[in-house]
Amino acid sequence: MNEINLGEFFHFLRKHILFLLFMIVMVFLICFLYFYLIKKPIYSSNVQLTLTGVKDEGEKITTNDIALNTKMIPTYQEVITSRKVLEKVILDLRLNRTIESLASNIKISAVTDSMVLTIRVTDSNAIVAKNIANEVAKVFSREIQELYNIQNITFLDSAIVNESPININEVKFGAISVFCSFFFAFGSLFVVFYLDKTLKSIDQVSNQLGMIVLGGVPLHNDKNKKSKRKNRRKN
Repeated sequence: MNEINLGEFFHFLRKHILFLLFMIVMVFLICFLYFYLIKKPIYSSNVQLTLTGVKDEGEKITTNDIALNTKMIPTYQEVITSRKVLEKVILDLRLNRTIESLASNIKISAVTDSMVLTIRVTDSNAIVAKNIANEVAKVFSREIQELYNIQNITFLDSAIVNESPININEVKFGAISVFCSFFFAFGSLFVVFYLDKTLKSIDQVSNQLGMIVLGGVPLHNDKNKKSKRKNRRKN
């Protein structure tokens, strides 16, 4: 690999400063347009359910109920994303999507050794995400009652509209845009500089070829020569 003279490289950058600034602005604008205009925002909405384990009103929760509901959480998670539940959700909300696509937008989580289930729904529409989350919880609670003949599902927190997209972070995207603009601008000029094999100075001749330079030809400027001729004619 050829050695790179940093001094010559910085001189090359100064010489092409306008192109450098142009590249920085253009790449920054491209990143900005992608992140804020092309990239589709995704919204999420959460509904929390608590598993009481109580069959009749007035009945107290026992440790056995807690242990049973804790063991049943994996089963509940499978029921939530089952075809039976999601088909009813699609029918009730008149959604134009398949069961598989709807299931991929639903995430269920539970805190260890607790009786709280969190259903998280993501969608490109914040209101639709909220409606799906609440409807999934309602259909799920009805199905559990039919399957196990118990009413142990209680809404802890219903889903609400979250207008802040989860896939757009202005500070993060701004930093990425700035980094990409400088990286591509300096990178493109570095590639051009590295691939340029022409000799531009006497020092390059002596350093790269190892030859002693006895003389050089000065830069010829036609404009200066013409201006001198005009001045002579006037005089």
